[in-house]
Amino acid sequence: MDRESKIIWNPYTKGYFDNPYPHLKRCREENPIHKGAHNELIFFRYKDINEIIRSNDFEVSELSTYLQTKEPYIFKNSDMCPYLSKGTQKWTMYLNGDEHKSLRAVMGKSFKEFDLNIIIKESINTLNNRYKNSISFDLVEYCAYFIFLVTEKLFGIKDFESFEKVKKYSNMLARSQDIFIPKQIYKEINSWFLWGKDIFHDSEYKENIRFFANQLNLNYTEEDIYSIMSISVMAAFETSKDNLTMALYQILRDPKLTDYVLHNEIKKINLLIEELFRFSSPLQYTVRVNKQPIEYNDTIIPSKSKIYLCLASANRDPDFFINPDEIIPDRYSNEHLAFGGGNHFCLGAQISRQEMRYCLKPMVSFLSNFEIDNSKPTKWAKQIFMRTVDSLSIKLK
Repeated sequence: MDRESKIIWNPYTKGYFDNPYPHLKRCREENPIHKGAHNELIFFRYKDINEIIRSNDFEVSELSTYLQTKEPYIFKNSDMCPYLSKGTQKWTMYLNGDEHKSLRAVMGKSFKEFDLNIIIKESINTLNNRYKNSISFDLVEYCAYFIFLVTEKLFGIKDFESFEKVKKYSNMLARSQDIFIPKQIYKEINSWFLWGKDIFHDSEYKENIRFFANQLNLNYTEEDIYSIMSISVMAAFETSKDNLTMALYQILRDPKLTDYVLHNEIKKINLLIEELFRFSSPLQYTVRVNKQPIEYNDTIIPSKSKIYLCLASANRDPDFFINPDEIIPDRYSNEHLAFGGGNHFCLGAQISRQEMRYCLKPMVSFLSNFEIDNSKPTKWAKQIFMRTVDSLSIKLK
């Protein structure tokens, strides 16, 4: 591959965090399979990515094992308890084989014990009452507080810790998956892992995990249970918060989308929801490891190589989506990859979809009197794997 004549993926390209899509488009068009600035092998086209994530010839990269190898360096000459690898040891999206399959079953059954629809409706009422007299506020905080109301009911953290702390806990755990993380940030993530061990004392969900694990003869330790709780909160909080924030951001920018939500029934709104997932792609990348050596574009990829799959690029691929850079509310046959695919399809997708189905219309109705405050810049987080808005001001029209 000729590095001098072709673009090389680099998330620190100027303007990338504000809008990664121009850079990703060039990568997809000019150099769709290549090594990035730090020798990461990255795929950008829908066809290639969809094939890999659905193939049994690839596994997921094991985050806990990776962090275990880094801990001696991260905590060298430190009296801090190394907890990164323990905290992530039961994160489903980084497990393979029977261990992954059985844990998904346990978590899925545990979630089904709750009436999520009632929880969502109660949370929307509480949310809009909180903001009903506001003349301006941060849309990210609005969305995050709604997700907090849902997660505190699901995971039994109500009245124990503040909204701000739970939001920070979730975000720091999400950052553990990113790449190019400085040692000091890893230490901060570690501290939040340790902090979170105390927030699930009275959790019905935690007891559900124990019950269904015992039914399947899974001998989970207390550390295993906590790791499952941490990924459950992070997946429910971060995925939903980012999806909802980005959806409302796009809707508030376009009066036609606002009208579409307010004047259509759920079947058509569901089409828009899937289109918003595709267009925004909060989970920008996922990682796979090839079991055997493979050849792509005359390049031999050795076995056990980490392969970065750019879901955000795939979801804007014109070879698969007509007018991919436009939001088409009633787009049909929308086989986007916003939640990945195959055996590791995102567990949080179910929660995100239900939340959007039940909250989008009442939220848009409430927010229809507001507009984006263009006097204050939208701030995007400097994260690579998860595209996250840090702050977005809105005001009364």
